[in-house]
Amino acid sequence: MKSDRDRSVRLLWEPPAEPTRGPKAALSQSRVVEAAIKVADADGIDALTMRRVAETLGNTAMSLYRHVPGKSELLDLMVDAVWGETEPTPEGPWRAGLEFFARQVWAMYRAHPWMLQLTTSRRMPGPHAMTRQDAAYAAVSELGLATEEIVAVVTTVAHFVDGVGRTMADRVQAERETGVSEEDWWDGRDALWEHFTPDRLPMTTRIWNSGGFERLLDEFEFGLARVLDGLAVFIESDERPLVRTQTCL
Repeated sequence: MKSDRDRSVRLLWEPPAEPTRGPKAALSQSRVVEAAIKVADADGIDALTMRRVAETLGNTAMSLYRHVPGKSELLDLMVDAVWGETEPTPEGPWRAGLEFFARQVWAMYRAHPWMLQLTTSRRMPGPHAMTRQDAAYAAVSELGLATEEIVAVVTTVAHFVDGVGRTMADRVQAERETGVSEEDWWDGRDALWEHFTPDRLPMTTRIWNSGGFERLLDEFEFGLARVLDGLAVFIESDERPLVRTQTCL
């Protein structure tokens, strides 16, 4: 398996020169990746196959393997190409920097929700993703934080965006598969609402009757502000509280 990982590293960090002349110029690694992203954007990650990408390009699946050796490597290249659509966090106040980073990631997920259908814990990172993460680290690097705290602060923001993004991606996928919007699906749950009674769910029915569920605050905007508020308390504290190195179950 080591060779497979190294293959992705080489493709990401040492990409081949793009051909400019001759018949091979019609097909290249970047063109394969671009076509694959269009397939995933249109129909979701489950629709992505080497054959489907080849058909989009007017080629055979075998011709793609000269540029991208397999689907796993293709996914790594797609993810980093999408990260390349974002902008690095600029220098400036830490809160503005982290907010910029979060909004760039959120915009990326909204444009490409299939990214959130992929496992990320062992996805090979590419240069675009890493330079964006490095710039986010730099945004909080002059605050007197320990290096592990720098990582934790940026990770906290990234995990928040991931969480909200996954909910959004699930909605997109469900609507694609069923043809029914989120609002229409919930509107058809009358049998469920009959069980929402004051004796069983007093707070839920109170919120419902007051219109609270019809005036929902934007989950990304509200959540991001509160995450940054919480980090501000930690960052600006004269004596930062000790944090457990691992979760105690």
